[in-house]
Amino acid sequence: MSKDINSEKDLTGIELGPQSKGFVSFLSKDPSLNGVIKDFRYGYIRASSFFKKKIPEVKLTLVYSREEMNNLIGYKTSSWFVGYADSSSKIFMFSPSVFDRESNHNKKDFRKVLCHEISHLFIRQIHNSYEPVWLEEGLAYYVAGQESRLKNSNPIFNNPKALFLIDTRNRWNKTIGSQPDVPYALAFLLVDFLISCYSKDRVIKLLMSLEGRYNKKRFCQKFRKLYGKDIKLILKEFFSRQNIK
Repeated sequence: MSKDINSEKDLTGIELGPQSKGFVSFLSKDPSLNGVIKDFRYGYIRASSFFKKKIPEVKLTLVYSREEMNNLIGYKTSSWFVGYADSSSKIFMFSPSVFDRESNHNKKDFRKVLCHEISHLFIRQIHNSYEPVWLEEGLAYYVAGQESRLKNSNPIFNNPKALFLIDTRNRWNKTIGSQPDVPYALAFLLVDFLISCYSKDRVIKLLMSLEGRYNKKRFCQKFRKLYGKDIKLILKEFFSRQNIK
């Protein structure tokens, strides 16, 4: 182990897979480190297998207080916020040792949340934009297998244009402010529907076709070309099958 001078935390390296290395920055007395390493490797392998890609290096920094998280993010975060991935293959997450103390999550959620954040890094390799947000977040939820968290969620959107109410970061943030579970639930359900009915490969091709940028009109054109249907028709089918009224 070596000392990470910038963060005053210890740094350890692990093998995530062939030609892929992970680094964990942590407080030396953190009792959860061994479990974190196992979860890190699990999440990376799961995401790498799904996307059929590799990332040479991923760094995970464990965070130990809400104040530390807020300082890293640059603003006051909500109680449900437990971590994020940036554009340079770095992930910042509350350590399992403080996970349920510093957030409203159970520490058992740590593994899936970490896999979710790792998935964002792989999505960045395909589509270098966070928008459309529903596709980004829904896909990360799908890869991480987080559907169990959505059992008590109740998507309230009731029209085929619902996804375009949470397609940009600004719209997503406005929605998540009052009802954090709703946009995540709806995003996951739609991505799950698209993969189940039209295949995982088609979803990934859709991301690739966006070429790192997003606007509603262009997205709809790409979607129609790839799926052979207007997205509004597929959304109607989706809502009908979900019995969302």
